[in-house]
Amino acid sequence: MWTTLLLKSLALGHEMRYSVSMDTINLDAGNLDAGRPASQETESEPLNRLAWEADGIARARASIAAGYYATSAEVNAWIDSLGTANPLPVPHPRQPRSR
Repeated sequence: MWTTLLLKSLALGHEMRYSVSMDTINLDAGNLDAGRPASQETESEPLNRLAWEADGIARARASIAAGYYATSAEVNAWIDSLGTANPLPVPHPRQPRSR
């Protein structure tokens, strides 16, 4: 169980670093000046981003608590595909099969 959580955490961190490298922060905020470095954010932008990240983490934890998961093989394949010519879509969590 903790291994799956660790892998999900690593995948989330990797995805966030990948997204930041694409400079999506300012685009997501509706800012037309997408070339502006994050260090020049207004006071409210980092707070909004942190609130968005905290909400995503809370939703992920609730999903895990409800029994939803993606296999480590799916997460590893997705991570390995990032930065390639054909990246895989993010694996979608699903409930485990009943036994």
